[in-house]
Amino acid sequence: MHEPHHIVPRRRAEALRAVLHRALHAHGMRLPRRIAPSVWESAVGRQIAARAQPTVLAGGTLHVLVQDHRWRDQLDAARVFLLERINRVVGGVRELQFGLAHSGALSEGRRRAGIGAVAMPEALLEPRHVLGDARLEPALREALLRAAEAASRRRACVV
Repeated sequence: MHEPHHIVPRRRAEALRAVLHRALHAHGMRLPRRIAPSVWESAVGRQIAARAQPTVLAGGTLHVLVQDHRWRDQLDAARVFLLERINRVVGGVRELQFGLAHSGALSEGRRRAGIGAVAMPEALLEPRHVLGDARLEPALREALLRAAEAASRRRACVV
């Protein structure tokens, strides 16, 4: 006869987190993961980390707070590239879900990037004014510029 599963610590002073993870895993469940700011920054770069911060990774979906609609659109357009970069460092991310950040949510990322506490100016129509010439890695910069240009063309068609 099969004995019931008892979740007990493997050693006397085992952390509660480890016991909880093991218990959830035994029942096919997992706790959502958080990604440390330094890990996020190493995956996406300092400039993006100043404008977008992950909140939780659950069920393969990484939830990310973004500075504004423009950055959300640009990061959304560069989704495949970002997933590739993030998975090199974190792993297990199948999808990105973006939401707009509330006031102060990006303060730590902005501080780490050396961006002052003053509010970021509204994005200009010209992407190079927003991204700068040498602030991002070339491949990431190119992906974001293509995304900004595509968004600009879509807005021009709607107007």
